[in-house]
Amino acid sequence: MLRVSQIHSVGAASFVAGLLILGSPIMIRGARAGDVDAPATRADADDDDEAGGYEIDSENIFGFTDGSDVNDRGEQEISLTAVGAFGRNREEPGSSHYSAWEAELEYEYGFTRNLTLSVGASLGYHDIENVAELEDISGGGFNGLSAELKYRFLSWEHAPFGLAVSVEPEWSRYEDDSGERADGFELPFKLMIDKELVSEKLFGAINILYAPEWTDGEEGTEKESTLEISGALSWQVSTGVFLGGELRYLAGYEGLAFEHFEGGAFYVGPSIYCQVSKSAYLKAAYSYQVAGSSPESDGNLDLISHERQQLKLNLGIEF
Repeated sequence: MLRVSQIHSVGAASFVAGLLILGSPIMIRGARAGDVDAPATRADADDDDEAGGYEIDSENIFGFTDGSDVNDRGEQEISLTAVGAFGRNREEPGSSHYSAWEAELEYEYGFTRNLTLSVGASLGYHDIENVAELEDISGGGFNGLSAELKYRFLSWEHAPFGLAVSVEPEWSRYEDDSGERADGFELPFKLMIDKELVSEKLFGAINILYAPEWTDGEEGTEKESTLEISGALSWQVSTGVFLGGELRYLAGYEGLAFEHFEGGAFYVGPSIYCQVSKSAYLKAAYSYQVAGSSPESDGNLDLISHERQQLKLNLGIEF
């Protein structure tokens, strides 16, 4: 018998996959279809400048979901991203609250037209009181370091769809859920697929993430794994302004290969992206848990291992 979480994960991925199949291959700026490595010309850039437009970068126009685009060769970017998580089951009657924040400062550099490397440092903060299976805690500090290597195999501008993969090793000083001091190492692998569905208007994307994690515990190293499947649509309502919607499924497991199911949750929510200048952008995304399950939960939500609400805020500057 399928769990509620399994049904929703398959439904979300199938729905967005169907949308991505629609549409036609894109021919843009005079490049041949499939010519991913064709260098941009000065004339191309001048045409964009004269038109008063900008080049759409699919990497950031969605919410929690990433597009396949990478930085151009030699292009640099500094970004600040804050992610918040709010609301879990209370332990006993009385006041209860759960909030967790992580803020990351990241630097990206484009080594080639298809390869981007980034490094980052983060701060973490938790405020937890009377929450099931968690100790009361309030505080935070320097959380850890990360790096990311992202390679694009196909560009949505020149091929029927965009395709990229990334690996992002992360070292952390605090446990994500509880906020307790514990050294951890995570190695997320992500597959990113996107497509231009309506020329310069509607874009769609699918992400699949697998993240094994090792955390120092009282009885030795704890091994866990995370699965995330997301699908998003983003519509350019005016020049440089995108409004979107997103479906996400998150699941946690004991063991590095999904040995024991700990809980899964299905999220839905809106996103907004604003290109405030040719080099700077702002983004916000919100997700609300609408269904979930776990061995410890009785209802149709998982508020033991997943939050009711999640929020993402992002500021980026390219140079």
